[in-house]
Amino acid sequence: MPKISAEEIAPVEEEKSPELTKPFNLKFYVTDHNLDIDSGKSPEELRELFADIKKDSISSIRYDWRWNRIEPGQGAVESETLTRYTEGIRLMTEAGLEAPTIVLSSVPGWAMDLYKKNKEEFFAAYREYVEQVKNSLIQVSEETGVKISRVQVLNELNNSVYTPFSPDELPRFCAITREVFQDYNPEIKLIGSFMAGNSSELTSKVKMGVPIEKYLAENKELLAVFDTYAIDYYPGTWHVPITERLITGKEIFAQMGLLETVMTEIASWGKEYEIGEVGLPTNMTFLSAKHNEDRQRYFYQVFFRAFKKLLLDFQERGVALPTQVGLFEAMDEPPKNLKGKILRSVTPFPEHDFGMRRAGAGAGTRKEILRGNRNVAPEKRDETPSKLSELIEYINTPIRKRT
Repeated sequence: MPKISAEEIAPVEEEKSPELTKPFNLKFYVTDHNLDIDSGKSPEELRELFADIKKDSISSIRYDWRWNRIEPGQGAVESETLTRYTEGIRLMTEAGLEAPTIVLSSVPGWAMDLYKKNKEEFFAAYREYVEQVKNSLIQVSEETGVKISRVQVLNELNNSVYTPFSPDELPRFCAITREVFQDYNPEIKLIGSFMAGNSSELTSKVKMGVPIEKYLAENKELLAVFDTYAIDYYPGTWHVPITERLITGKEIFAQMGLLETVMTEIASWGKEYEIGEVGLPTNMTFLSAKHNEDRQRYFYQVFFRAFKKLLLDFQERGVALPTQVGLFEAMDEPPKNLKGKILRSVTPFPEHDFGMRRAGAGAGTRKEILRGNRNVAPEKRDETPSKLSELIEYINTPIRKRT
């Protein structure tokens, strides 16, 4: 493990040229799962969390409307779950956040049984689930004036752990979703997300996923049913290239090879695309809590510096740029069972500790990435802009062009 420097990353050196690059104006959103009922968060705690998220130049939140929570048994709709998901939109609006991205995810076991036995019944059940979501959104829109325009259909389409369906089924999922949302928002944008990482090369051998380059090449026509594409990219976690020489943490965090390839390909499709998820956990067992948080902060600094260089290169080459960047995630999610605790101690899956805030004791306390300048007195640090907000400003600020 490389030693993590406590120094702040220096700004990109500017050449002596009067011409500035164009600003990127990327929006940033963050995934949060505290609207799941079992998070235990009260409306007051959620209100406080969303207000805190807004402080760091985050525009909006992405969260799941989980089918298995909304309808745990066929026809057994949990109105309390729907109420909580809609309440989230009210609280986000109060905090000054933009309309969220919602994810249609977490297919229940009973629905998967239907899919295997009778696809027509399965898709009829899917339509009913989407209707439940839409009707709840109509109600909250009438009360708040906020209308959802971004809906992610399933999650990581090339990762069969999350999306155990043939790509041939995607047009039907999207057609049903568009039809249902037509009378709510005919301008709805459907998002398809992908996992970009070499972990899929391993899982593909046991038929648990397809490497993203292969998936895109084989399914380009089928994927045209989406309006926006989101790339989930975790260098240092789900993408750790193996080379013949030792790679430092900085080299792993900064490597853009796969991301550049995927972005270039999707940019050529002529539609919007974005980074859907990026982050690093703070659960490496041989590091102290402080070093884990320092490592996460260091990751974001290194990654965004390299990412801006990639964006500048795209801009110079005339390659279409992404429109948004999604961060994973707002707060840690402690495991709720023994299996989760075991997995947490030896793997990054399930993704319990990617949060920028701590859970458990002192829930909501900001980790190092959300703290300010280390060069001021400790008691003054949190009066300065957080490292995350500085990095977001850094990404979007024009620099002088090289001559």
